[in-house]
Amino acid sequence: MLTITGLKKFYYLPQFHDMRCKSQRVSEIIRSRYHRDPLNGDVYIFMSKDRKKVKMIHFENHAYYLHEKCFTNGYQFMKIELQDDIPVYKIDWKDLISVLESPVIKRIRI
Repeated sequence: MLTITGLKKFYYLPQFHDMRCKSQRVSEIIRSRYHRDPLNGDVYIFMSKDRKKVKMIHFENHAYYLHEKCFTNGYQFMKIELQDDIPVYKIDWKDLISVLESPVIKRIRI
């Protein structure tokens, strides 16, 4: 069950695609590469290159939370296109829900 609400700040990391990293490593990358504090309660979202998997990480109550959503074959998340080439993009709650709940069909077999 997703325990994140729209009361948090959400940041999309468009250039980070490594799905192998666990919470400690992702936290280190956010701190060193993006110069942000992952312990302040903000939620960071990143997506695999093939757009089949999305992960969200945040820190709350002295613990890391790492949420993951994957689609089965034939589906993927919609592509997020950014106007500017910035390393961290603030995303609204409604836009995040649109991305997470609107699968895109890659192909259809008849």
